[in-house]
Amino acid sequence: MVRITVALLCLSVLAGCYLSRSADQPDELARTWDGATVVVPFSTADPAMADISGEMREVKTHLMAARLAPTLPVVIFLHGCNGLHGGYRVDLDFLRDLGYAVIAPDSFSREYKPTSCDWRSKSAGFHPGVIGFRLAETDYAIERARRFPWVDPDRIILMGQSEGGMTTANYAGAAVAARVILGWTCQIPWPPLWGVKGDDRAPVLSVVSAQDRWFDRWFLRGDCGENMDGFADATSVVIDGATHHVLRRQDAQDAVAAFLARVMPSPKLQRQAK
Repeated sequence: MVRITVALLCLSVLAGCYLSRSADQPDELARTWDGATVVVPFSTADPAMADISGEMREVKTHLMAARLAPTLPVVIFLHGCNGLHGGYRVDLDFLRDLGYAVIAPDSFSREYKPTSCDWRSKSAGFHPGVIGFRLAETDYAIERARRFPWVDPDRIILMGQSEGGMTTANYAGAAVAARVILGWTCQIPWPPLWGVKGDDRAPVLSVVSAQDRWFDRWFLRGDCGENMDGFADATSVVIDGATHHVLRRQDAQDAVAAFLARVMPSPKLQRQAK
């Protein structure tokens, strides 16, 4: 997924670009939050409540006013390098149908957002500081989500696809209860972004396709399981085929659903288990 020509030639410059221009400016982070896609299935926990979906800027007042018991687990979902396009409805609807609230920040809501990849050539790395952007957005989204009264701050899950999966693998905060890495191998010959970082007590799942064309270069091949030593609860699932957006696949959905049901079940999944 990552073209590293520049990285190999100029590691010292890249190190300085990790948190590049405007990455963590409050006004820019606020734009990624206000542009987030939100899906909250309140009715799965309380049939008397209406579900809420839409852009955060349109629904945040309603979300702040809502009260719910039991609370819903929340997935902070990080999109890939091409942005929060319509195809992500598959992912968000899948999580909603399992009973999870989903908040998907929009990195492209920033005023300054360089292009970081080209899906046609399956190459990326055009914006070396992009993961710094995405990590800052993640911290901001988690902090904001914790303010909603129906959110249990101890039941926040971080999930990301492709560039979002890379961000999820590199998230080192202690504010999430579990992580799901989708469409990323954790293999890149640049130590700041290689492997799986973060709280080794929180459960981790990674799912990637065995023949994903984004990772056909030798230095990107593999899977995150190669970097999970020391984690108390970590699983790497490699599915057949070349699908990059893995949640399009039933076997990937099954793996994610089983993981979430085990480590952080929604009220809906808890009822189904009884």
